[in-house]
Amino acid sequence: MFETEFERLLNSYRDAVGIRSRFSGLVKDFFPGQQMQVNLILAAYDLGLAQELENVRAINNAFAYRFVKRLVEEYGISRANADWVVSVWCVCYGQHILKKPCDIKISSGKKGAAPVIAEKKSGTTQYGELFQYERSSLGNGLAVTGFTGANNKTIIFQNTNKNTPVIEIKAGAFSESSIEEAIMTEGFRRIGEKAFLGCSNLRQIIFPMSLRELGDFSLAGCAGLKTLSLPAMLEQIGAYALSGTGLKTIQIPKSVYWIGDGAFSDCKNLDGIEIRENINAIPAKMFQGCVNLKKIKLHEQLSGIGDYAFADCANLETIYIPDSVTAIGENAFEGVNEKFILMCSFGSYAESYARKKKLKYQFV
Repeated sequence: MFETEFERLLNSYRDAVGIRSRFSGLVKDFFPGQQMQVNLILAAYDLGLAQELENVRAINNAFAYRFVKRLVEEYGISRANADWVVSVWCVCYGQHILKKPCDIKISSGKKGAAPVIAEKKSGTTQYGELFQYERSSLGNGLAVTGFTGANNKTIIFQNTNKNTPVIEIKAGAFSESSIEEAIMTEGFRRIGEKAFLGCSNLRQIIFPMSLRELGDFSLAGCAGLKTLSLPAMLEQIGAYALSGTGLKTIQIPKSVYWIGDGAFSDCKNLDGIEIRENINAIPAKMFQGCVNLKKIKLHEQLSGIGDYAFADCANLETIYIPDSVTAIGENAFEGVNEKFILMCSFGSYAESYARKKKLKYQFV
């Protein structure tokens, strides 16, 4: 049961509660298949609930409801989920670990169940009202242009506003902002050009299955983004969309049919990638500046490789070019490792290219 295991974590790693990075890692390790619960636990943690539990003399309804209200208003978390996570923290940490007097019981977390933390009636702002919108160019829907909430570190993007679907994050909407986590609900179809450009603190973004397009430079410069799971139905990755991110590896979905120039350029940590059959040719500068790139797998129907596609990949020592390739751009392998060897078939276009550019090559 989650609550029992969470209490065991708190008891075993008491000191880690005061260190966000360590605590976050432990929670994710303890509950690898329970992402929703993990997100709720960390959302409450980021509001300072653990610290306030340490400082308060007793845990009562008034204390607990303050956090329920903030989770609902600032994070867009449902009332049932907010009730559950606050009650878990109050009981497991406040009562059982810190030994504080506690009037709260653990909620069932079920929708429709009576909350264990009673609501104090007051005027409240709906989470969706904290967003700014304009009409989307995609059709009958809205595009998010900004967010006015006090807690802009974690933003949960709502998919409706006053019964109108929200389907897009507008170009430049969060460029250079301090956002750390972005969670998009189902219904979003596009992340616009430069939407999160230069968000160096962004470390997690969760895409909906409905997403079809990453716009040009949409996540460029998000150096803190170490891992990313692209949705299975994504169709387009814009020019430089993921350039300069902290990704170590990435899987391009089979649904993607178009990738712009420089899409993964300057990803300094990227060390391997597979190009699947849905990508007909590698665009110009696609991996330029990926200094740790070592492993590249190209499919047997690839038609071409663009200009500077692998330029300045200083650790790239070998690549197999299939016979299907009939075009390789200028300086495609400029600045690769001095031991670089191009693997190809006898009489192939790749062989003639290697000869012309005076690259080392080997027949396979």
